[in-house]
Amino acid sequence: MDTDELLASLSPKLRKLIQTADHIPAMEYAQTPSPGLNKALNGGLAYGRQILIWGNKSAGKSSLCLQIIANEQKKGKTCAYIDAEGTFDKDWAERLGVDTSKLLVSHAQTINNMVDVGVQLLKAGIDVMVVDSISTLLPAVYFEKDGDELKQLENTKQIGAEAKDMTNAVKMLNYANQGHSMIILISQTRTSIGAMFSSLIPTGGKAVQFYSSTIIKLFSSESENQAIKGKVTMGNKIIDRLVGRTVNWDITFNKTAAGFQSGSYPFIFVGDYVGVDGISETVDMAIMEGYIKQGGAWFTVGEEKFQGKPELVKYVRGNPEVFNRLVEQIG
Repeated sequence: MDTDELLASLSPKLRKLIQTADHIPAMEYAQTPSPGLNKALNGGLAYGRQILIWGNKSAGKSSLCLQIIANEQKKGKTCAYIDAEGTFDKDWAERLGVDTSKLLVSHAQTINNMVDVGVQLLKAGIDVMVVDSISTLLPAVYFEKDGDELKQLENTKQIGAEAKDMTNAVKMLNYANQGHSMIILISQTRTSIGAMFSSLIPTGGKAVQFYSSTIIKLFSSESENQAIKGKVTMGNKIIDRLVGRTVNWDITFNKTAAGFQSGSYPFIFVGDYVGVDGISETVDMAIMEGYIKQGGAWFTVGEEKFQGKPELVKYVRGNPEVFNRLVEQIG
């Protein structure tokens, strides 16, 4: 029996649930602002999937997601941001390139409310939905039965309540998704204490990781070697000060490309350009791969020569065609 005959023999109800693989659309990707991360992800984050981005505080998780939203808005995508932490900053989002007049924002603070909002958005066909962050969402055990009134603290002690509710939540979100939207869950770190050692893991329970097609860990420390310093104008003086930090990333799991890859990018929080500095990262990658020649303090791009990397980065930032050519060269 060939494929067509087999499908024809099924009941109409089953035929709605079964289709040949050629009906599955080609995978679409959303680029991150980091060329190195995009290369490791085989083009970016996949639509129709759940993505988990987690890490320590001040690693730029929210900003990375806002820059992804900014990129997708330019392609005409509709995006939503569920601000569970209550820390969404409109001005900062706009500096990162987000069109806030077209961004849907919800302040759901419980797992139940997040699911209610998320399911409706997914059924309506939202393209990108970010939940920031699942670590701060309150489970149902914190509330009186069938109400929004908080319990007394001593009555909220139930082992595994958050993980249990998040397990049901991700199942419902993925069912409502039906393979169209990108769901990005942001999570903070927590310490898992075992019999022999302790380790850092994302909050939310095992189901959050199980349902995620891609898991990215971000980490940035306050150490001196992670600091990025630059010149900032203060009145009539130009001073050196901390303007950013290096953020390290690890792809700890990936179903859409090779996993277990790592790298880093500069994250800038002071100056004319803020967020993930993909241009500086591209310059570093092009130097490493030989597309930009270096001789001592001199750098050569095509026929142009520059003394010092800051001047080189400034040139690339002001010439989009040079930047795009370098991005294409590094793959």
